[in-house]
This record gives sequence, C-alpha cells and structure tokens, in this order.
Amino acid sequence: MSASFHFHRLRRALGNFSLLQHRRCAGHLASMHQSGTHWLKFMLASALARHYGVPGPQYNHANDLIGGPHDATVHHGLPRLLSAHSIPHPLLYLRATHTLWQLPPYCVLVRDIRASLVSNYEKWRARYDCPFSEFLRGDPVGRRYNSDIWWCVRFLNAWEAVRDAVPERVLVLRYEDLQHDAAGGIARVAAHFRLPLSAEDLAAGVAAGTKERMAAQEDPARPKGAVNPGARAVEDYFAAEDRRWFTAQCARYLDADYGYDYARWRDEAASSA
Repeated sequence: MSASFHFHRLRRALGNFSLLQHRRCAGHLASMHQSGTHWLKFMLASALARHYGVPGPQYNHANDLIGGPHDATVHHGLPRLLSAHSIPHPLLYLRATHTLWQLPPYCVLVRDIRASLVSNYEKWRARYDCPFSEFLRGDPVGRRYNSDIWWCVRFLNAWEAVRDAVPERVLVLRYEDLQHDAAGGIARVAAHFRLPLSAEDLAAGVAAGTKERMAAQEDPARPKGAVNPGARAVEDYFAAEDRRWFTAQCARYLDADYGYDYARWRDEAASSA
C-alpha cells in the first residue's frame, strides 16, 4: 500500500497545475469534499451581494458569485473569488513560488475525515454500490470514488506543506468551528481575503445561510448535496476492525491532523467516562 499510495500521490500532484493556472483572483477557497463548502460560499456570497448591491446567489452552490476556475464571471465589479477541491502542485510548497507568481491568499476548509467520508458515501451510495467498509479502504489510484481516505490524506498533507511555506497566506477553517461560530468564521475569511465587508454585510450573510433557504435553492441541474441524514452517528458506520484500520492509516500517512484526534472515538470515550 505504501508504494502504491506514494506513486499515485506524486503522479496526480505533478500533473495538477490548476492553482498556478488560475492564480489571478482575490482569494481561493480550497475545501475537502462534504466539508460545508456550499454553506460557507453561500454565506460569503450573500454578504458580498449586500455590500456591492447585486442579486444574491441564484443557487445554494453560489457559483454565480464564487465559482470554480471555469465558471463565467457574472458580476465584474466584485472581487474574484474562486472555489474548488484543489490539491496544490508541489511548486506551491516553495515560498519563492508564491512571491514570484504573486499567488493569492488561500482559505482551506477542512472537516473530520470520518464525517467527510460518511457524508460522501451517503451522497454517492448508489453509484459506489458497495458496503461502507469496502469504500473506507478506498482506491489509491483515485478512479473508483469521488473522494476517499487517500484523497483526504493527499489534500491535507499538501495544504500542510503549503502552510509550512507561507503560513501568512493560508487560513485553515474547520467545519466544526464554522458550525459553532458561523459569524466568526466568515469574518476570518473576509479579513484573510481583504474583502471590504461590514459587520452588517457579514450578519446578512450568516442570516441567509439557513438550511431551509439553502434547501429551497438547490440547483436542479446538479446532484443534491446529500449529507448523513442523522439516523446514524458517524461512528456507527465504522466496525471495530474498520476503526483499527482507519486509525492506523491516519497515523502512518497523515502529516497533520488539523486538531482532530483520529485515535479517539466519541462513543468509546463516552462509554469509558
């Protein structure tokens, strides 16, 4: 597994120039899959719309205001913000690259890998057509799944390397912290991207980002952003052997845990308390 993981990590990383190619923007949001990307974008886009006096986002993905690199610019008077599940090229691990290429600031949105995997599995369960335990083992080649444990490890390790090189240019925001303090979270992002948003703009953005409003603004042309519906706790998806395997892979391959303790399971901690 080790040789396969590292071979495919390098193969995919060395061919990914997206962040260098699409560097002309005021800020770039790089997010894990199922980490609250639509929610953060919708709140931030709604705040920008209020400040600049333009219509709010049409759909809950807010791509008309904060889109991907290939999305058309709808409002040319707004700061251009980009969003993608981008894994940086190793050139971004060098401070000189950021200086010479004048790269933008980055906000990296992360989530507990376990919750991200469960949400991804539920969203794509019909397409994956396999038990969760099989999905959990993933595909190091990166072809079978939209996202898996190996994608998460590559994403987190690569952004940690960028943060080591230019810590002042990389803001890490945890989904769980955004849940606890949405206003504080988007305020940090706005400050990092140097957006001229007032407290009233940010408050309007947070107020807009309700589950009800976002559900009502689903884009019919895109698959629904299904999440774990709550009938089962995240930990319930992991059998005892799955837990041992997952913890061992994180200990072996993950360079930074971003404050998550992958050796600890909440239900086990509660039962032993």
